[in-house]
Amino acid sequence: WVTSETPQSLLEIDAASGKILNQWMTKQERSHLVVVTPDERKFYVSNTVSGSVSVIERGTGAVKVVPVGKGAEAITISPDGREVWVGMPVDHKIAVIATAKDEVVETFDSGAKQPQRIRFTPDGKEVWVSHVAADTLTVIDAKSRKIVANVNVGQRPQGIVFSDDGRRGYFALSRSNQVAVIDVPGRKLLQNFETGLDPDGIELGK
Repeated sequence: WVTSETPQSLLEIDAASGKILNQWMTKQERSHLVVVTPDERKFYVSNTVSGSVSVIERGTGAVKVVPVGKGAEAITISPDGREVWVGMPVDHKIAVIATAKDEVVETFDSGAKQPQRIRFTPDGKEVWVSHVAADTLTVIDAKSRKIVANVNVGQRPQGIVFSDDGRRGYFALSRSNQVAVIDVPGRKLLQNFETGLDPDGIELGK
């Protein structure tokens, strides 16, 4: 699944052939990032200019627009599919959407300036937030919404991915041109390795 900002849409692409199988219009401006429910029936697309999330029903193509806040960009979904968290870098806040009703149920401070990327740990207990303007990773308890730690790893942390067992985290440092490897339970830096210029998006192979 790939977002397109011009036109504002979500594409479903066959990985083997590269053929576009479906295209859903988000009806919002600058559709930037996407997450999908565990059953792959619904998509949540963050729209940074519109400050919203488009909820797309895969089967019917129906679209519901959920207003979130200025610059809505960072987005993650809980492993059980019950919550979608959205980061708003303008107001330094996080909004929580309950997927049962597709409504915002809570909004709170992200803990630092400019939350740019956000991700649940595989066990669903924590959410890690990359604050690019603070050079800080903020760890939030997913249930209580309380900040439990801040980890400094390098300049402008952005993309986040965790190992399947949740013991290692990999964080793209866009200004340092590196990826930081983190001991997640210990909340400490293990090593940095060099990348190309301005790394952001990151994923682990299976």
